[in-house]
Amino acid sequence: MASEINHCGYLGDKYAKLILKVTSAPKSVSEISNETGIPIGTVYRRLEILSNAGFLKVTGYVENGVKWKTYHNRPRRYNVTNPRISFLLDIIKKNPAISYRNIQKISGYPFGTLSNSLSNLEKDSRIIVKRSTRRTHYFPAHISSVEYPVLINLRKETAKKIIKFLAENQKGTYLDFRECTNKAPSTISITLTNLVEEKIIKRISGFKPHFELVDPMFVQNILRKISPSNIDKMKDRFADTFSYF
Repeated sequence: MASEINHCGYLGDKYAKLILKVTSAPKSVSEISNETGIPIGTVYRRLEILSNAGFLKVTGYVENGVKWKTYHNRPRRYNVTNPRISFLLDIIKKNPAISYRNIQKISGYPFGTLSNSLSNLEKDSRIIVKRSTRRTHYFPAHISSVEYPVLINLRKETAKKIIKFLAENQKGTYLDFRECTNKAPSTISITLTNLVEEKIIKRISGFKPHFELVDPMFVQNILRKISPSNIDKMKDRFADTFSYF
């Protein structure tokens, strides 16, 4: 077909240009189609051509028994067989939303070495880094961004206990949270306000106001991905009261 591209002429094709532009981070076929507006059938044809020509790297993973593929155009900046790189990727995979300080603590790598390795992994789109004023969190590349808020809050002691309580009991009152967290009222109030603002929980009004998860199945699926031992450890040493500012 005249509209199709060949390996040498890809730069002149508007669809190929768009695909190469949005795949600076790993993207699935549906994500590429949604972000570019290109029909999904056309995306599949361009991906095949670009991948065969070596312009895209294809990464596969399995989640809940389903095979997924992501495509990205960033060149590798590290040797995949490097034990240091493999170790860092394993740490982040097992501890999604982990902080820089905790990566350093687990790995024992000097700050200069660690910073350089993490920077290269981010540039290669092997990990995703979410930065805020007070905290930087590291995620495996295959985790969807919609899961970030829950995973980040599982690293805050009070928020983690509240989320787990609601996942196990469906609903909870302010007094329930005081009992399960053993935290000061101000800390609980700040945490509840943040969780409501991030649409992780919702307040139900009535004779006995209480809180529930906005999407219980969504949270349950995230918790199932993380082993119980890792959930118990998923807490950064950072005061709850100040972690939302």
